[in-house]
Amino acid sequence: MDEKNPVVLLTGNTWHIVEHSRRSSLALCGQPIHDRRAHARLKQVGVENICRDCMKLWQDGL
Repeated sequence: MDEKNPVVLLTGNTWHIVEHSRRSSLALCGQPIHDRRAHARLKQVGVENICRDCMKLWQDGL
């Protein structure tokens, strides 16, 4: 995982941080990834648009 700019997936209406782009089946927060709508990098979508649980785990270094 790119430590400074991780991959994020849009599932439903929420961006989640994941480890392996479209191959990931779980977000960092444990949310199952079923409805993959888009993928990007954190810096592209902005911190304010990321799942709060994912952000906390990522910032805490898991």
